[in-house]
Amino acid sequence: MERRALLEAFGDRISLPSLPEVVLRINTAIEDPSIGAAQIGRIAAEDPAITARVLRLANSPFYGLREPVTSAERAVTVIGARALRNVAMQCSIVKRYEHLRELSEFDLDGLWRHVVLTARLAHAIGLASARRCQLNPDDLYACGLLHDVGKVVILDARTDEYLECLRISSRTGAPLHDAERQIFGFSHIEVGALLAREWQLPEKVAHAIEFHHGPTRAIHEHSHVGVVAIADQLAYREGTETFDSTLARLGKVAERCLGIAPATFSSLAETVRGADVEALG
Repeated sequence: MERRALLEAFGDRISLPSLPEVVLRINTAIEDPSIGAAQIGRIAAEDPAITARVLRLANSPFYGLREPVTSAERAVTVIGARALRNVAMQCSIVKRYEHLRELSEFDLDGLWRHVVLTARLAHAIGLASARRCQLNPDDLYACGLLHDVGKVVILDARTDEYLECLRISSRTGAPLHDAERQIFGFSHIEVGALLAREWQLPEKVAHAIEFHHGPTRAIHEHSHVGVVAIADQLAYREGTETFDSTLARLGKVAERCLGIAPATFSSLAETVRGADVEALG
């Protein structure tokens, strides 16, 4: 659906969450070439939750620093401004929808784990396909974070109807986004894409979210869409008996569309197989 039609369809039923002021300022600063990483870090330092997560990331084994980072300003020079934006978005999303944890019929922790896993995979696949991919790895991480966030946006606004979507999908085996369209006329996919645009993320982030479930042509023709689609499917199969067969099938897609060698793609399995993924919350 077009943006105007979506907004009309939402009407008073669904309210898109706004980014906190500190996150908006980080977004604006990222796009301003006159603002450096340290200055962006000072913006992040105004929010204790964001600062804590940024420091934890900068001091993680991934960056292998000899000396610990103790300030947000220094942390941003280590992880980069776009990675900071992703951390800030995580914090704001979790805080906004924490109350949904009380719903026994919806696995909020499972959703958070899935989006983090998808984001990590999208980042890793983006690094492996840098020559062909149309988005940098940190923006692909953002795609992973937001690709399913439309679920909680709709759930929060129309709880009973959304729980019915879950029941329809479980009972019939139909994809959840099909059940959502049956009930609402739109799905979490369109909501997530619209949210990315409202939050002024790169248009290709919104595009990847909107088409990560297809059509197949979009997945094959647009590398950033393909990355998110592949990451999403691998993350869903993590820990299941179908993971190896899915890895083999998607490996062929990754080789054809992203130029990733089979051995390289197979190594990505280690990113998710038995992964110790911290939930967003």
